[in-house]
Amino acid sequence: RILSYDLIFYYTISYLFLVNVKGLTTAQIVFADSFYPLFKLIFQIPCTLFIQKFGKRNSLIVSNIAVAIFVLLTIGLIDTFTMIISNFFLAFAFVIKAMAESTILYDSLEDTPNKREQFTKYEGKSAAGYFFLEAITSLGTGFLYVINPYVPLIICLLVTIFTVFLSAMLHEIPTSNEEIVH
Repeated sequence: RILSYDLIFYYTISYLFLVNVKGLTTAQIVFADSFYPLFKLIFQIPCTLFIQKFGKRNSLIVSNIAVAIFVLLTIGLIDTFTMIISNFFLAFAFVIKAMAESTILYDSLEDTPNKREQFTKYEGKSAAGYFFLEAITSLGTGFLYVINPYVPLIICLLVTIFTVFLSAMLHEIPTSNEEIVH
């Protein structure tokens, strides 16, 4: 979760990259980004059904692949429409991640009286780890951007691909209802 909580190496330079390298205007960026919350709203029910049908593990794999597609589309961005499509993939990914990441962690913990406290501890550690990593990488991202504006995005893509492999190593944890049915 530390690596996949959000996009590492991206947000610090995203605006500069879109304006200076891809030639978009502020109005185009704001317009395209306005589709992101709309897509997140639209995806709430379909993603819930997707997770139920394919499981949390497979859904996390697909969501991390969708994040990689977002980064690839951003690297190859040619116009506002491409940015809207990239936001489609990002919204899809983060809706699934919001639903599945925490629950797969919770389901993987042993049923003990302190399961909630243990879950909260792990969630807190992963969030803290992400923010620590994001702070460090944000410092380096600016320097990397000056060297070559594509380097931070390529590193972001590599981290995202790594999270695809990490999510593929997870195991689906059956819930008590699934154990009864099977």
